[in-house]
Amino acid sequence: MAGKSVGMSTGKSKAVMKSDGGIDFFATGFQVTTNCAFSVKIMENFKLRSDALLGEIKADEKGIEDYESQMLQLKQRREFLRKRIVENKAWAANYDKEFGPFVAKYKEFMEQMDRLYKDAKIKHEDGLKLLMQHFDYHPEFKRWSDTFTAVPFRPL
Repeated sequence: MAGKSVGMSTGKSKAVMKSDGGIDFFATGFQVTTNCAFSVKIMENFKLRSDALLGEIKADEKGIEDYESQMLQLKQRREFLRKRIVENKAWAANYDKEFGPFVAKYKEFMEQMDRLYKDAKIKHEDGLKLLMQHFDYHPEFKRWSDTFTAVPFRPL
């Protein structure tokens, strides 16, 4: 194909001229086919990239919805916690006023319980001594002739 393309280098294709001055339709058709193939390829690339961008936009919109939902939950939780702080401060102030006397008596109560427990241990030990004296009870060993059965209890 001895011919040269007539036209400017602006990217637009012109008819290919033969050396005798006529139009080379085969070369021109080939050029048109090539240009169409490039155009189709450009359009396909555009479609692929457009679809990819649309997918990313949808994913971003979903992400925004998830983010806003999470923010709403956090705001509701913050408001709930603020109310709880106010309620707890009021309860703590009331606790000192209402339950303070009971807390002060706790130490006295524990001392009283300690005395009662010590007395119970002494009474229990006296009871074991009474069993040993009157019933021939031996707390560590049970003999075959023992008529009394009991388990010794020695509190700490």
